[in-house]
Order: sequence, then C-alpha cells, then structure tokens
Amino acid sequence: MDNKILDRKRLITSIIFKAVSLIASVYGLMFTIDSIMSFTFFTTLSNVALDIVLVVFIVLDMILLVTGKDYKNNRLYMLKFLMTLSITLTCLVYMIILGPTSDDGLIGAYLHNHAGSLGVHLIGPVFAIADFLIFDKGFKARKIYAIYAVIPPLCYVGFVYILAVLGVRWYDTMTAPYNFLNYNVPTGWFGWDLSQMGSESLGIGVVYMIVVLLLIFIGIGLLYLTINGAGKSIETQNTELVSE
Repeated sequence: MDNKILDRKRLITSIIFKAVSLIASVYGLMFTIDSIMSFTFFTTLSNVALDIVLVVFIVLDMILLVTGKDYKNNRLYMLKFLMTLSITLTCLVYMIILGPTSDDGLIGAYLHNHAGSLGVHLIGPVFAIADFLIFDKGFKARKIYAIYAVIPPLCYVGFVYILAVLGVRWYDTMTAPYNFLNYNVPTGWFGWDLSQMGSESLGIGVVYMIVVLLLIFIGIGLLYLTINGAGKSIETQNTELVSE
C-alpha cells in the first residue's frame, strides 16, 4: 500500500482516538460536575485541561490532513504529554484507590451518574493515552523530561491545601477531595494504620502517599517517553504524516 495512504489512515485514526476521548470526557463531565466544588477535583480539572488540548490537536490535525501543513510544535507536544500524564493519574488512582474504597464498589462507582464516571475515569483517559503513545511521534524530548511529570500533581496538591487552610471542607470534614490526601484523620501526615482504610482515609500518612504517587508518576512519564520514542533525533522520530 502507498505510504501516503498509510500516513493518511494513521492521521485519521489519531483524530478518531482524540475525538472518542473528547466525547467520552465531555459526556462524563456533564454528569459529574454538579457545583463549583467539582472544579476542586483533579478528575474535573485534568479532564477539562485535556479536552482543551485535544480540541487544539484535532483542529491542527485536520489542517494537516487537508493542507499537508503541520503547525504542531514541541511546546504543544510537551503540554499534551503533561496532560496525558495527568489523565493517567486520574485513571489509575480511581481504578486502584478511589473506586475500590467507594461505598458503591468499583463497578458501581464507574456506573454512577449514568456512567459519567466511566467517561472521565476510563474511556476518555485510555483513548488519550493510546493516542499519545501510538501517534505523537513528532514530540522531540529527552527522557529527563519525565521529571516534569510531578508538575501537575504538585500544583494540584498545593491548590487543594491552600483551599483547606482557607477553611474549605469536602464532605463536611475532609481537608481534601480524596481520601489519600485527607490529613484530617487519625493517620494524618505521617501515621500508618490500615484498619482506618475507608472512604475518608487509606490508613496511610498523606506524605507517604504523595511521595509514592510522585515516584510512580515519574516512572510512568519515563515509560511513556520510552514507548513514544523520546531521545531519538527529530529526523528519525518525526515521520511525515501527510506528504505535500
């Protein structure tokens, strides 16, 4: 098959992946946003940020498809990398920590609110991750860039604790929207008591959870850059998707 046809099919497939992620995310947000407090949740913020980036990339990909001109640059790819990592955190934390400790159980948590949670926590993230790993070969990066993975979660933690200091409370008593960030429990910052595990606490000190999650996040960033092909020269890495 002609390389031009293969490249066009690859670009069209990438656009479809982005569109599915965007639609799933928007659908989920419609059912999970119920007040201004929803915008204090990492799920909402990471989905909204990713959706904006996806819209930009879809438009630029359509221009590339029609005109053969690629206006995407490395800064945009870096932003998409960080947003992909953020949505990965949303996906994994919900799947491993929040869903299983929910009063509805993992399956019930996903299907809550007309399966809106399924859109923002699973379908949207999975297609966004797949799109970055499979199709974003124009990203010129070094593997050291994985350290940037800590930026979104640290900014979020800072944002949440500033709100907590100002008196904001989630579910009346929690000092964070998520149980693993809630320090207003017996285990607090540095405690350890797994018998406390539940919807308000993991039974593990907040500091330990933050450190572990940041290390995992850096590891995931390194993995993504390796799969994506980071570290290769731009000539080797960036194959032309559409020939003029």
